[in-house]
Amino acid sequence: MIIRFSTALTLLPAFFFSFFLGEISAQPKIDAKLQLQEPALLTSAGQSADTQMVKVLLDRNKIAYRFNLMGGPDDLKAVKSLIIVIGGSTKGMGAAGIDADKEAARVQRLLAKAKELKIPVVGMHIGGKARRGDLSDRFINLVVASSSFLIVVKEGDSDQLFSRGAAKQNIPLSFINRISEAQEPLKSIYGKQP
Repeated sequence: MIIRFSTALTLLPAFFFSFFLGEISAQPKIDAKLQLQEPALLTSAGQSADTQMVKVLLDRNKIAYRFNLMGGPDDLKAVKSLIIVIGGSTKGMGAAGIDADKEAARVQRLLAKAKELKIPVVGMHIGGKARRGDLSDRFINLVVASSSFLIVVKEGDSDQLFSRGAAKQNIPLSFINRISEAQEPLKSIYGKQP
């Protein structure tokens, strides 16, 4: 019994460090070179209410933005970056009087214009597991491929859809555990750190 206990004590630090250091090293770093300019256009891909929460974070951290849930290519004329909050909501699309196809077409036009104008795109998915599924995944795939930076609540990446997309496109990705933590990467990329 003493031998087993001492063996467990010997292995415990190795397990502890490999487990936690593995988690730390797997955590993507914020690209310190990425500095975005204000104002941003804040919009949605999927019309979820998550956009309202990001709006609060931008206000709290004094990041200048223009807000338009149905933002289109013309809205990019007066901004220097684009923040798209990803999350499909049938209720939100119904309230906007559109369906998923019309929303996807709007997002595609917006992303194409952002690419043409060389406007960097921040893709944000803050709804976690609750904001995943076929409807949201359609918008995730659209936005990730065009993003310059991603901020994702980690539980929303259980199938590694974001991780794989970011790795494939070489996109910096910042995982957060809860919505309130999104302000740290936002402050970093918008130069709002003290």
